[in-house]
Amino acid sequence: MLAVLACQLAALAGVAVRAEQAMPEQQVKAAYILNFTRYASWPAPALADPHAPLVVCMVGAGAADMARQLQKRAAGSHPLEPRIVSRMEETDPCHAVYLALPERSRQSAWLTRMREQAILTIGDSASFLADGGMINMLLVDGSIRFEVNLTAAKHSGVGLNPRMLALAERVVGGDAK
Repeated sequence: MLAVLACQLAALAGVAVRAEQAMPEQQVKAAYILNFTRYASWPAPALADPHAPLVVCMVGAGAADMARQLQKRAAGSHPLEPRIVSRMEETDPCHAVYLALPERSRQSAWLTRMREQAILTIGDSASFLADGGMINMLLVDGSIRFEVNLTAAKHSGVGLNPRMLALAERVVGGDAK
């Protein structure tokens, strides 16, 4: 199963340029988010039931489009349950949160609130990892790539598959290999 997921993420990373030409950016980002959830693991208290929905919350620009892309998808045996949220308090049931916030102060506040929780945090701003986010999507030579803050992931209890880390542009707080 891990080999299949590794191939999916590798294929996604390798064809990002072609995918972006054929699909809007929000669809490509939604595909990455789907694969990030497939490569993450949560501690038992956060996701104890092997068939429980995995709640993916979206905040900010493009949230509705991305949520639509994630409907009827699954991460392993967990059906994804995409939600659009607008307040920090709404992240309590979330297993993953995508933040597309234009103001760094708001982004930092959201990440600080989630820091002690087993929530996979995903964003797309230059300061995302520095503010304590786990996975940051960035545009490199016309394609979407990602970087990882392994320290933030370990601190929250969320595990990230080493195969995903090997595909990252950059891993801070740990070794990608």
